[in-house]
Amino acid sequence: MAAAVAFRAAAAALAVVVGGAACGGASATGAAAAGGPRIVLSAAQQPGSSATVDVVGLPAADLAALGAAALTAEQWQALLRVTVAGGAAEAAGRPAVLGGYAVAAGVLRFTPRYPFDPGRLYRVVFAPGRLPAAAAGAHAPWRRRPLTATVGLPAVERAPATRVERIYPSGAELPENQLRFYVHFSAPMGLTGGAGYVRLLDEAGRLVEDAFLPLDLAMWNADRTRYTLLFDPGRVKRGILPNAQRGRPLVAGRRYMLVVDGAWSDAAGLPLVESYSRSFAVGPPDERAIDPAAWRIGAPAVDTRDPLVVAFGRPLDHALLQRTLLVSVPGGARVPGAGAVRAGETEWAFTPRRPWADGEYGLTALPALEDPAGNRVGRPFELGVSEAAGGGGPAASTRLPFRPTRTVPSPAERAGGDWR
Repeated sequence: MAAAVAFRAAAAALAVVVGGAACGGASATGAAAAGGPRIVLSAAQQPGSSATVDVVGLPAADLAALGAAALTAEQWQALLRVTVAGGAAEAAGRPAVLGGYAVAAGVLRFTPRYPFDPGRLYRVVFAPGRLPAAAAGAHAPWRRRPLTATVGLPAVERAPATRVERIYPSGAELPENQLRFYVHFSAPMGLTGGAGYVRLLDEAGRLVEDAFLPLDLAMWNADRTRYTLLFDPGRVKRGILPNAQRGRPLVAGRRYMLVVDGAWSDAAGLPLVESYSRSFAVGPPDERAIDPAAWRIGAPAVDTRDPLVVAFGRPLDHALLQRTLLVSVPGGARVPGAGAVRAGETEWAFTPRRPWADGEYGLTALPALEDPAGNRVGRPFELGVSEAAGGGGPAASTRLPFRPTRTVPSPAERAGGDWR
């Protein structure tokens, strides 16, 4: 019901805009002034369809001749041409709007392939001289010169709707050697990166200068709903000149606030609903390699779709957890299902698509997995020169076997009487 009411309101607004333009006398010239055909922008007939450009008032003989003619696309465009409005000289070089032509309901009708943009004006030129030969009235005055009009849908008043939904890591305390933040938005954002829209403030409200890499390239995910904000690794990693000169952006024992400016534009060119801020404390640096052997695996029950729950004992990278953990059977075939990051990025729960079978499975951690400080499996971010030259630990995947538990006896166990 609400959609129907909105559709009727839009149609009424269209009639006002087109009618008002025609009454003003500036948007239609040529044959219409001599009592001939008129160009009108007709409202969409139903929700989801497009408004059309119609030439009304053509004689029935002309409509019949048009209906019987097999015009090419170029001939239709020469007869009735629609372009985006501009200066006269500019419009002459603009490509025609793509669409289809038809004789319907007593009018010559152009339907655009894609709906007309609200708020944009279009220039329409109807060339009567291009009509097929008419049986009568061939010398009527309106046939002597083109009819032109400027039409358009009313602009849609849009209010900001996109907001920052969350920022990862989500913990209340972050390590001093934190490497990145992930800013998640409720809808796709525009092409502009976050360099001018994200600030890091210290506990006195002062700006932390040059905390982040001044890069906007490849910082978005595929649908532009997640932006990766990178700390300058030269300031984070010990033993590098920027670190020696300026120290780390974050200092253990202090508090900070990350602020996302509401002026950042979304994909529609509108600002965010509001600015977003998040405060956090900073603890000691975390310079430990990830050790999967220390993880706790909560095995699910056989014949259920209960989740496999893996507790890491420390936060890991939220985005990388989405693609670096997988469950498989012996032989390597992956188990279909969905993973979810929980408990402040300290847990991962995997729910299979089908119930667990009675047998061995494996949890595999790919070598790209990191924690928020850039530490990897068997390889800490802070490597000495000799360690780095030697590889610093395994770069292969790590597989942890597990078996679902039996909560009820199987038929074979009942028959044998040895279940306990």
